[in-house]
Amino acid sequence: MPTSPTHIQEMLTGFWVSKALFTGVELGVFDELAKGPASAEILAYRLRLHPIALERLMNTLVALELITKEDGRFSNTEETGQYLVKGQDSYLGGQVEHLSQLHWRLWQLLPGAIRENTPRVREVFGPGFDMLESVYAEPQRLRGFVQGMHNLTVADAQEIVDAFDFGPFDTLLDVGGTSGALVIAALKKHENLKGIVFEQPAVCAIADDYLKQYGVDDRAKTHPGDFFQRGSLPLEADVITLGWILHDWPEEQCKIILQHCFEALQPGGTILVCEKLLNDEGTGPLLTTLMDLHALVSTGGQERSGTVYQQWLEQAGFTDMNVKLLEGNRDLVIARKP
Repeated sequence: MPTSPTHIQEMLTGFWVSKALFTGVELGVFDELAKGPASAEILAYRLRLHPIALERLMNTLVALELITKEDGRFSNTEETGQYLVKGQDSYLGGQVEHLSQLHWRLWQLLPGAIRENTPRVREVFGPGFDMLESVYAEPQRLRGFVQGMHNLTVADAQEIVDAFDFGPFDTLLDVGGTSGALVIAALKKHENLKGIVFEQPAVCAIADDYLKQYGVDDRAKTHPGDFFQRGSLPLEADVITLGWILHDWPEEQCKIILQHCFEALQPGGTILVCEKLLNDEGTGPLLTTLMDLHALVSTGGQERSGTVYQQWLEQAGFTDMNVKLLEGNRDLVIARKP
């Protein structure tokens, strides 16, 4: 007897779900509902949208459990209010923008990436295009990128500082720390800890604002540099974190970064590689396999297993490796410098 195609049909229409969410954010639906419950007609008037079409979108968002409907009026859920309303530290609008405007186009070219094992960025934007250079070229775009990364990282940073005890350490160096979200979370929890955010010079200027905003600038600072350049990392840290850095790079570049971290870390110090890990077969978890494909079409990087990272850490000179799996977007591979 033939099986039902429901599972496949759900995957076939998966992009419908993403686009409905993207549209809700783009049109300002969740921001408007943050002011209070409203009917589709009232929302349509405020947002200058067609009321009948808007109600069809709103009903879909109800079915997706992003909003609720009672007596003809719609409201945000607690989750939506936390993550999809502007002004929250946890706002994911920056990620929505990147996914809907940039990543959506890259994923349309996934077959070509599979054929050639190369990213599709230049195919989408032209042969001379460099994604990072494009972001850094415009200060407002860079600040928006850092804001998006900050909002995306806040929950992960909190999970990391809850899962790993930074208390015994003196100085945390977050390599490629963007806004400093992990340093901020760690310093908020451990009052004797000092922190350093290592980033490109233009990003450091923005991270300084975040450190001041969160009241940790008396114990935290930024340090500009290039982690591919030997001697660029500051030398005072006894714990180093690498969050979503190695998955952007091929193996040889990853090994260079790890070697430079080893050289910069104080003897007896600890390194945390914070990446979402594949299993040893490379077949899961599902989110990580999808992130692996995304790395292929976007940066040319790759997701890897904890075993691979442990091997690289050992080659760099680290010892006492262990892996800690977390619930969120990152896991931990922990190692010590003798």
